[in-house]
Amino acid sequence: MNQIKQMFELQQKLNDATNGLIWTEGATKEGRQISWLRCIYMEAAEAIDSFNWKHWKNIESEPDLDNAKVELVDIWHFIMSEAIHFGDTQFAEAYADIQPEREVNPELTVEILEKMIAVAASANVDKSKNSLYEITGLFFQALATMNMDVTELYKRYLIKNQLNTFRQDHGYKDGTYIKLWGGVEDNVVAFKLMEAHPNLSPKQFYKKLEEAYAL
Repeated sequence: MNQIKQMFELQQKLNDATNGLIWTEGATKEGRQISWLRCIYMEAAEAIDSFNWKHWKNIESEPDLDNAKVELVDIWHFIMSEAIHFGDTQFAEAYADIQPEREVNPELTVEILEKMIAVAASANVDKSKNSLYEITGLFFQALATMNMDVTELYKRYLIKNQLNTFRQDHGYKDGTYIKLWGGVEDNVVAFKLMEAHPNLSPKQFYKKLEEAYAL
């Protein structure tokens, strides 16, 4: 099975478990309306904040490229969700062989993310617009500027998918989940676990999350 197709299947499973089967109609099982486009542009804004764009502070600081990659993976969750909701998932497989840039280009990444925000926000206001394909194209452009290919996206997605599943299983929706593990955000813990145990299956990785959460 190709990696993009498998990620879509995992996202469908996660959304079904989190929101109920009705989510594809635009609402959760609790009746809350879902806006995947808003999710996309909010995460894109968070990705931009990983870069040193503020002219009035931290002038010499380096961009947080690791966090930018985390945010890109989050954006991908929501792009896939919008695609499933829209009813077209196969189109994304055309990006399976995308070639990353040789060097990271932060300025270009931010520019692409800003375009993504503009497109997603505009389409969220004007429901007659279909921005899915344009947003997906911009996403894979941003991925390339971060020197990421689909294989790295897939690896990072599996980790975040299991973390999201873990969050839901441990009270994320009702507010009882603890996001800081020993003072460290769970995202950071998860990716450090990935680095330490790169060949774990999703189930094995989930077990590692349980062990870390219990500390």
